[in-house]
Amino acid sequence: MGNKKLTFEEVKSILKIEVDKSVLHIKHTETGTGTTESQVLHSLQHITEEETRFKRSLEDERKKIEDKVDREMSKILQSNGFKIDKKSLEFKTLRKRVIELKLLRYKHKKDFISGGVFNNEISLNGFIEECNRTFNLDFLDEKVKELYVFKSNSTEVKYNKVNSSPVETKDEVIEEEEETFLISKMIDDYIESTKRQKELREKTLIEYRNTLDLMVEIIGDFPINQLSQKHGRLLSASLEKLPPRRKTDGRYNQKSVKQLIKMEVDNPMDTRTVNKLIQRCSTWLNWVIRNGYYNDRNIFHGKSIPSNKGKNTITRQPFTDKQLKLIFNKGYLQRTLNSTSHCKFVFYWIGILGLHHGTRLQETSQLYISDIYPLNKIWVIDINDNTKDKKLKTPNSKRIIPLHQTLIDLGFLDYLHILEQNGKERLFHELTLGRDGYTKNPSRFFNDYLRELGIKSATEKYDFHSLRHNCNIELIQKDVGVEYRNDYLGWGQTGMSKSVYGKPFEPSILQKHCSNNISYPINWKNLKVDWKLIIG
Repeated sequence: MGNKKLTFEEVKSILKIEVDKSVLHIKHTETGTGTTESQVLHSLQHITEEETRFKRSLEDERKKIEDKVDREMSKILQSNGFKIDKKSLEFKTLRKRVIELKLLRYKHKKDFISGGVFNNEISLNGFIEECNRTFNLDFLDEKVKELYVFKSNSTEVKYNKVNSSPVETKDEVIEEEEETFLISKMIDDYIESTKRQKELREKTLIEYRNTLDLMVEIIGDFPINQLSQKHGRLLSASLEKLPPRRKTDGRYNQKSVKQLIKMEVDNPMDTRTVNKLIQRCSTWLNWVIRNGYYNDRNIFHGKSIPSNKGKNTITRQPFTDKQLKLIFNKGYLQRTLNSTSHCKFVFYWIGILGLHHGTRLQETSQLYISDIYPLNKIWVIDINDNTKDKKLKTPNSKRIIPLHQTLIDLGFLDYLHILEQNGKERLFHELTLGRDGYTKNPSRFFNDYLRELGIKSATEKYDFHSLRHNCNIELIQKDVGVEYRNDYLGWGQTGMSKSVYGKPFEPSILQKHCSNNISYPINWKNLKVDWKLIIG
């Protein structure tokens, strides 16, 4: 940053240079215009439309125009050692005069294009004279006139008035253009930046990429500075009409987004999914704005759809008592332990663990044997991210909860001991790490099992996560306080005394208030086996 103070004389010098640039810009606009009458009319129409947009922006979004001029002038001032003070009278005067100059240029550009060679010279002289009168620049002598009017094919030197290095103006580009990039380029940069700065799962990055690619499918790929509120509205309205899982559903996977929007989709994406996608786009645009590539407001703010629109804001349903009995009946043994799958023991335990502890599938499938241990005479499950292959949804997901008595009755500790004797480190060592952690096989099993039982369908949203809902509802029905439930299920606390000054409840407290209150109308004895006989 320089330390020279901007004076009104320097403002004049800079304005003279801006007039110089404007003259060259007008000339190059004329050379880029065809010679036929229709070509001239087309060029005049284009300039008139530009002028109208500029004037409208001055009326409706003057701050945006002023910010752009501020950036242009700041670059010039900074490169020539001036101290930049946008609140000073000199800077404000420079900004105002540059905006007035842009308006004058539109007027004379039209006159120049519509005149002949002789008339063009008169038009340029008229432009210079008007700039001189308006801005009191004192440069109307014959030599200066000759410089502007008769040297249209020569190379001009700019900014000599403010002691900058000479810069040659090329035939194609006269006015300094605002740096801009395609939306797709901004998406690529954002994904790379996010990948470097945050330890996100590959799955999360892919989800963000897919969302932003979908945005481009809907609104198009164009320079980022052309993004406007209409694109935000278009995205929101279009997402409401799209079906869920459109890339895997045979009814939709061969159709483009535009085709799907025109269809009458019976079962469009629910409200929460739509708003999640809009939020991802908003997060991306915030990054673009922070990095200086877009200078307007975030067009996705306020574009979320109200929760009372669409079909249903609940993405997953808890199982009824009748459904739970159907899932965990005697057939459960046949479907799991008698399966030919190498993951059959995983399938047996993972649903029972989820139902009694409300653990997410990722939390359950990534457990190590060392994560289950006795603490103050209580067996606990330590849900953590202590190894590189583990990921937790939020910081609050990290917790230590008591092992439910039902699992102990079903021989879970015997099973654990056998694995330990066999030299295993992970509880579900049969699972391999993938994009979604260790969840792929158990997720597929549970969904297939629910379909076989007639519980899961295209309109009924049941999956493994429904067990977490059941666990929470069971605690609510037993009048368990929200602070206990939050610590047991891995949610953030809201009260000041607990969230700021408190600490997680001890497992003995969670056992008393949570574990001992969780029970279901299921005869678990039907699922009890002798693990020493099976794998011992």
